[in-house]
Amino acid sequence: MRNFFPLFLSCLLVLSGCSGEPPKIPPQDYESEFPVETFIRTHLLTETGLLRTNITDRQNEFLSESIGLYLLFLVERDREREFADQVVILTDYFLDESNLVAWRLEQKDKTILTSPVNAWIDDARIVHALYLAATTFDEPTYAELANNISKSLTTIATKEGLPVDYVDLKTKESSDILTLSYLDEAALKLMPASSNLYSNSKNLLVEAPTDGPFFAKAYSIQNHTYTFDDEINMIDQLYVALRYEQFNLATDRFYTFFKEAFEMGPIYGRYDRNNRTPTVTYESQAVYALAVFYLLERGEDDFAEIVMERLRDLAVKDKSSNYYGGYIDELTQHTHSFDNLLPLLAEGRLLDGYIVP
Repeated sequence: MRNFFPLFLSCLLVLSGCSGEPPKIPPQDYESEFPVETFIRTHLLTETGLLRTNITDRQNEFLSESIGLYLLFLVERDREREFADQVVILTDYFLDESNLVAWRLEQKDKTILTSPVNAWIDDARIVHALYLAATTFDEPTYAELANNISKSLTTIATKEGLPVDYVDLKTKESSDILTLSYLDEAALKLMPASSNLYSNSKNLLVEAPTDGPFFAKAYSIQNHTYTFDDEINMIDQLYVALRYEQFNLATDRFYTFFKEAFEMGPIYGRYDRNNRTPTVTYESQAVYALAVFYLLERGEDDFAEIVMERLRDLAVKDKSSNYYGGYIDELTQHTHSFDNLLPLLAEGRLLDGYIVP
């Protein structure tokens, strides 16, 4: 074990941190090669290392989604010390005694309250990051922690050999629904083969119906039925398309729809499933970031670069602004950690990485 690595496996408290020395958080004014990272450090990363959801009404809320995405970025950029510090945050605040991860924390005064449920996709993403870090940093305790979380994901958090969206961390009662975008192939591949989760998940996508270019949203394990949203959320669709590509399954009809929509004008956040027209007037940073991952997975590197340029256009360009590099509405201060962390990961992926969120 490397001598700087904290003894985090003994720190499993969820209402307060370990009694030892707190993580050494990098200075908020760190000079990053990515302006959006500077924004994240300045406005979303707290002094204790937690990542805020936003800077207005949810500034005291911290999501397992955020720490998972940040862990993936840190390991992809080979940032060993910061990764170790975030693992302390993970085990001190998010990790339940069941070895599942609370999906949400909320700070009230000096107390941090934890959500009583997990979210499969967030846990799986964290497992993926930990296994990568175990190899990248030659740190076996990361693999041990990933193994513990994986064991719970493949036992407590499954039904009929499939992942479930969430589990009640106290009662261990679980959801009946599996959202198809949760099927993170990279993480499933790292979980015990004996669980059959990988093959079962792939088969679920193979058998899933489509409606024109659009994918099903979710699967009911109890009823053995797939469901579609009438109003298509492009974040969900691009995540599912990415999952299909990860499993080497065809997404040609969706790709054609996306390409034509992009060439005609902006990609909007939501579309009517029947007539394929936008139902909102806003663009989404997360949509474009996920499109970059999806297109790279298809081998459409040139198209991915074009989409990335459109994504960068949505960031604050004024270098004199306090929010430079961030994906934020400067007037309302509306932003979200997801809308900044996904573009940050996309920047790293385009540069030299192969991380899939």
